[in-house]
Amino acid sequence: MSACQTSTATIIPFGVPRRVANRLTLQDRIEVVGWAGMARGIGYTRIALDSGASDDEPELGDFVLVYERDKPWASWGVGCCDGGFMVWRPSDGATVGWFATVKRALASIPAVE
Repeated sequence: MSACQTSTATIIPFGVPRRVANRLTLQDRIEVVGWAGMARGIGYTRIALDSGASDDEPELGDFVLVYERDKPWASWGVGCCDGGFMVWRPSDGATVGWFATVKRALASIPAVE
């Protein structure tokens, strides 16, 4: 193209996909997988993503379970809720906190002592 020519371009905006109810987005899942690699260094060896979606319990959303090395039960859970993410301890069901993003929720999980 010469210096005298001009061109026009059509820019197509791609919006951020809205979260459907209490479901993990693709971006959320990518964040979890990225965190899982780092989590090995702080004592967690298995991360499980699951969907609680069922016709009879639509309010039960997607969730992540985080397992310590050599433990058969999850040490931490991160649930996708309307408007954010809940971190809880499956051992006693205690809710530890609410976070705006899955990244912040996962960052709140402490290293294994």
